[in-house]
Parts: sequence; structure tokens; C-alpha cells
Amino acid sequence: MSQYAIEVNHISKKFVLRKVNYGFKDLLLHSVAHVKEMLRPDYFCALNDVSFTIKSGESVGICGPNGCGKTTLLECIAGILSPDCGSIRHQGRIGMLLDVGVGFCNELSGRDNIIINGVLQGMSRKEVRQKEDEIIDFSGIKDFIDQPLFTYSAGMAARLGFAIATAMEPEILLIDEILAVGDADFREKSLTRIRALLQKQGTTLLLVSHNMNDINEFCNRRISMEHGHIIEDRILTCQ
Repeated sequence: MSQYAIEVNHISKKFVLRKVNYGFKDLLLHSVAHVKEMLRPDYFCALNDVSFTIKSGESVGICGPNGCGKTTLLECIAGILSPDCGSIRHQGRIGMLLDVGVGFCNELSGRDNIIINGVLQGMSRKEVRQKEDEIIDFSGIKDFIDQPLFTYSAGMAARLGFAIATAMEPEILLIDEILAVGDADFREKSLTRIRALLQKQGTTLLLVSHNMNDINEFCNRRISMEHGHIIEDRILTCQ
């Protein structure tokens, strides 16, 4: 069995950029060659030949400017997106906090979404039922748990998502700036839960954040990205 929790091998990911809509008038005014050129798709390369490995129990922070590929990378690792080329392997159950509302259905209640989101993240229905009260208590939204999710604020949805992802006791935890949503009390409560996962269970952490204090506290390694590339991969000695 590999010693690595996550192995990312030469992955790349492009997105098609939407073009301005052209009408019949444009077809009349321009040559066929010009129209073909106008309709030719443009691409944005979010990830370009990215490779790295993360050992089991390691905590890695990923930083970089907006648009550098951080979130796309986590979504590929989580299986939400498929890379255009390259491969990703992981060992262990993944808990993910990638965006407010990912895996949620706005028309269903918070309670129903606990079941759906928990199953999507790898728990059995029985496991979700056993942890339901714990999830609701940790989220702090018990009074609203049977209301449809579209009535929730972004902070309430983030609370619920965090409670579900961490209650499943994942072997790999992916977090993308989700701790920036919510009040100070819940943020501290969340940080305490993350510390417990890292210290008691040896969870592998991959944390995307613009907050270098969070990366310095939780991570022993930092990967810096720019324009879809890894520009630095260094061990953090000051914890």
C-alpha cells in the first residue's frame, strides 16, 4: 500500500470561455473565414501539468492569488471535476468543504440535506442517522433544521456543511476558504474541531486559504500556485 494519501500526477484542466453571441447580421457583414475565427473557442488553462504527493497525516496549505487554480485543484481531487489529462489517486475517505452549498439541495430541509450530503461524502445512511443529532448540535441551527435550505443564510449553510464534513471523521479533509464564512464564535469552534481531527485521528489536511495565519497554524507544508502552476513547495518549520 502506498504511503501517500494523495498523489497528483501531471494533471491539467482547461475551461472553454464563453464567446459573444453573433447574429445573422454578422454572418452577412463578414467573410466565412472571419466568422469561423470569431466562433473559435478560447480556453482558460486553470491547471497546467501539476504534480505533487501528500503523505498520510500531512497537513498542506495551498495559497496563491485568485484564479491561480487552487479551487480547481481541490475539485479535481474531490472528484467533482475530471482533469483533461494526468491522474489523481487517494487513499481514505474524503471530507470536503469546498463551497457553501456544494452537495446541498435548496428545496429540501436542512435535515434532509444532512442525509444527502453525508451519503455523498461516503457515509452510509445508518452512519448519518447515528450522527444526525451531533451534526445538528454542532451546526447551532437546530431551530431551523426542518426549514428549506433556500431560507438559510450563507453562514448557516456553511455551519451545516462543516458539521457534516467533520462529523464523518474523514481520513482526508479538503477545505477551501469555508472558514471565512460565519461569525467569530463558530470560526473558533470550527478551528477547535480541525485541531482535534489532526491531533487525535491523524487526518490528512489540504487547506486552501488566503489567510496565512491559518496555514501557518495548521499546516507543516505550503504549496504556492500562480497561473495554474506550482511555483513553490516548501516545508514550514515554524509551527
